[in-house]
Amino acid sequence: MIAACTVISPNYLRFARILAASYLEHHPGHRFFVLLVADLTDRSLFAGELFEPVLATEIGLDDLRREAMKYDILELNTNIKPAFLQYLFRTHGPEQLVYLDPDICVYNPLEPVFAALSTGSSAVLTPHLTTPLWDNALPSEQDHLYNGTYNLGFVAFRRGAEADRILAWWSERCLALGFSEGRTGLFVDQKWMNLAPGLFGGVTILRDAGCNMAYWNLHERSLLTMSTDLLVANPNAPAVPLRFFHFSGIDPGDEAGLSRHTNRFTLADRPDLKALFVGYRESLQRCADLRLEAVPYGFDRLSDGTVITRLARRIYAKHETRWRGQDAFNARGEFAGFARRLRLLAGKKAPLKSTWKEFKPSDRRVGAVHRALKLALRVLGPNRYELLMRYLAFIAVLRNQSVFLDER
Repeated sequence: MIAACTVISPNYLRFARILAASYLEHHPGHRFFVLLVADLTDRSLFAGELFEPVLATEIGLDDLRREAMKYDILELNTNIKPAFLQYLFRTHGPEQLVYLDPDICVYNPLEPVFAALSTGSSAVLTPHLTTPLWDNALPSEQDHLYNGTYNLGFVAFRRGAEADRILAWWSERCLALGFSEGRTGLFVDQKWMNLAPGLFGGVTILRDAGCNMAYWNLHERSLLTMSTDLLVANPNAPAVPLRFFHFSGIDPGDEAGLSRHTNRFTLADRPDLKALFVGYRESLQRCADLRLEAVPYGFDRLSDGTVITRLARRIYAKHETRWRGQDAFNARGEFAGFARRLRLLAGKKAPLKSTWKEFKPSDRRVGAVHRALKLALRVLGPNRYELLMRYLAFIAVLRNQSVFLDER
């Protein structure tokens, strides 16, 4: 048996439907599993889907709620991925198992992947880049150093002792240190796989241009439409069939946009991709299910509706043994009381998404910070000022702020 899978929370159901349907269309006889990451106990909500649903409570984690408090929704969805793959090997026994991110669509059979697995590979990875990239656009080579060499929106394994070793190693690290925390060299499940080709045997790096085409490699790949076939042209090799496209960062409502993660191209710059994106957005509309997509995630709030901040999660992660065996989501529990006393929580209204890039030098508050730093440089001198900057870099990691937040 050969199987494929993905991981979603209910709000991504339409993406999983498209992925499962497109994969099974090109791989009849395979099975497709979807892990549903939410505070759910009733799998029957998703009965009748093309895919086989699995609840996060079913895959054998020691304490799902502990992991759900440590990590936000993106981190949890990615960090329990290897445990899910272990579960599928353990309970269903596929000979070959493919993971695909939910925002992927399959356009042709994944023959290069299965060929690699059938000829001895224990695992298959795809690199973000196969040709150098040096311009002023995003993402850059430096961004890939930051986020990881290989894109873990795809990975495949062949059942065996070496795959078991890789998954056990990967899962342990994801559950312990699966933070999206670039300052410490961590980026959820993805960054760990930089080490895999050196640590384990049989890890194949697949450079087929038709596999995992996405915004990060569009500088080296273009789409050709030949009759009914979709081919990917690459300057380093002959054109190959488009196996799967990764619509990472797509905004379903932005018809001109390609991905919110890049400024290198828009769809206006890439007419070769227009029909592909139009078709995918139409599929997203057809597969929408507002009732099921509104099923609460459940791990973003305490039991009384208080929003859990990232700072609260990081302090919990640093001291999780202090509350081991307790339900950290209990609004009347010890952790909730601790978080309130230290002002780690901020009410029941979810904050708007924002980044440090939104701070403007013209903002008076930002200007006050800059003046304080200039004063510190004048008072401390360049050497001690550098040490101050190193300490601020350390304390900027939210987990490390427990040095002054911990009550003990």
